[in-house]
Amino acid sequence: MSNYKNTDLEILIATMNRSDLSFLEMMFQQPLAAIQASILIVNQSTKTVLQSPYEHIRVLNSPYFGLSKSRNLAMNHAVKPLCWLLDDDCIVLNNSIDEVIAAYNLYDYDVLTFKTQTLEENDFYNYEDQFKNHNKKSIIPILSPEITFNRKSILIAGLQFDTRFGLGAQFQDSENYVFLDSALKKKLQIGFVPQTIVQHPATTSSDDVASNRVIYARGAIAGRRNIITAAFYQFKYVFFLWRNGHVKSFVELWEKFMVFQHGANDYLSGFEGHRINHPKQ
Repeated sequence: MSNYKNTDLEILIATMNRSDLSFLEMMFQQPLAAIQASILIVNQSTKTVLQSPYEHIRVLNSPYFGLSKSRNLAMNHAVKPLCWLLDDDCIVLNNSIDEVIAAYNLYDYDVLTFKTQTLEENDFYNYEDQFKNHNKKSIIPILSPEITFNRKSILIAGLQFDTRFGLGAQFQDSENYVFLDSALKKKLQIGFVPQTIVQHPATTSSDDVASNRVIYARGAIAGRRNIITAAFYQFKYVFFLWRNGHVKSFVELWEKFMVFQHGANDYLSGFEGHRINHPKQ
């Protein structure tokens, strides 16, 4: 059994175009001077420079955009044994750090995920009520702020976020799924802890299921999974769009069908042309 302390956790925050640390006050619901957590911020910007006068709040300014690039930069520069991924629109709940530390002292796992509340204090998903091991299916809906990990385990496994996925990348979705699926393939232990540690707005960038941006990324995931079965998931997804009224005409349905196919093909071939030709709507 491990004996981690609160000072062994580092919070990795991805943000953009920040010039001051005031956004942390909203995240932690307290004055900046009262925040004691160890924090590493990656500020992606070509216009602003973020600085911190606090030893326990470090900043990396990067001109290179892409959420997965930000995550990787933070993981490579973190210094604590345990890390917790956060976005700048989250609210950290009281005792969250205690909950994470307690979980790692109880479970000798490489990655542990937790629960998220909406801002209205409802569960973000219909979570299970007991600890469990994650599998390929259960990792699909996991949000970034639910992910914590043992940094040494991640580094030894050579695990990073795939920079082709995530906001600002070619496939602008599914970066968490790809990261956790890669962890499972590397035989890392991933567990779910039924404790709520963070609040997040009730919608995410993945909820716009009919957008070309999301469909293109879903196609890439299908291609990554298995090119032979990609066609099955292609038909399944466009049928889902039609059945639920997200698409109103056969012309639009065909467009979505082809966007999905381009995502699968482009992932496997490395082609980026459709990234430009498929707008975000």
